[in-house]
Order: sequence, then C-alpha cells, then structure tokens
Amino acid sequence: IGNARALNRGKRSIVLDLKSDAGQRTALELVHSADAVIEGFRPGVMERLGLGPEVFEATHPRLVYGRVTGWGQTGPLAQCAGHDINYLALSGALSIASRPGQAPSAPASLLGDMGGGAMLLALGLLSALLEAQRSGHGQVIDAAILDGLGLLGGLVSALR
Repeated sequence: IGNARALNRGKRSIVLDLKSDAGQRTALELVHSADAVIEGFRPGVMERLGLGPEVFEATHPRLVYGRVTGWGQTGPLAQCAGHDINYLALSGALSIASRPGQAPSAPASLLGDMGGGAMLLALGLLSALLEAQRSGHGQVIDAAILDGLGLLGGLVSALR
C-alpha cells in the first residue's frame, strides 16, 4: 500500500470494464480530452477491445499512445506474462545489481518496471508530445521493459 500511494499521489482514477460497451464508450470519451494514453496490456489486447491506437487516430490525430510491455510487441516472448525478476534475469541486470562473488539477489525496488519500462516510456511520451505539439500528429510509443533494462545494464556495465 505504501508504494501504491506514493506512485499514485495526486492522480485521479476511474475504473472501467473495457469489455463492456459502456466502458468502451467512456474510454473513448475520456481520450478526446487527453494528450496521451498509456496502456500496459499484452500486444493486441487493446485492438481486440476496439481501443487500439488506430481507433483514436481518426478523431484525435494529436494523441500520443504509450504502451509498456514486458517483452515488446513482437518476438517469441511477446505474449508471455512477465515479472520484474524475469526481466532482470534475462537482461543480465540481476547479476549487475548483485555483489561480486555472491549469488544474484533481487533489488528492493521494481528496477525493471521503473527503470526499464516507466523511465523509457516517459522519455518517449515527452518526446512524442513535443512533436505532436509541433506537427499536430501523435505517435505510438512502445517501451519494452526488457529493452530498457538492456540499455541501462549496458550503461552500468560500462561504468564498472
């Protein structure tokens, strides 16, 4: 509960059943007053619900559509569930975050979710929002947690 309160401080929220017609209508209405939408489903889920980026493009061309996924939109793991520890292990970040000569141990925070996914998504969203303001055209941003950890891990390894 402590992390949830800290991460969601100052946010307003609404719960929608995106499988219902009413929930989908409400989502479509809310998006028209937004600069950006962020979703964290597996690839294809929002399209199956009728709420993918192409649905909004016709009526809201400046919208920036952000996606954060574990493994990316394509590839052998794209449809697999993932957890922070999986991303850390596969990216090599788990060994980088551990002490030399000791077995790897998970960091106290969600390094993959925050550093690998959220940080790169925020960077992409801000860049796309600036471009949308300039050009009038939104973009789709996909931040894969594994990719972000690979980037961060490479930077940390280079500094060792």
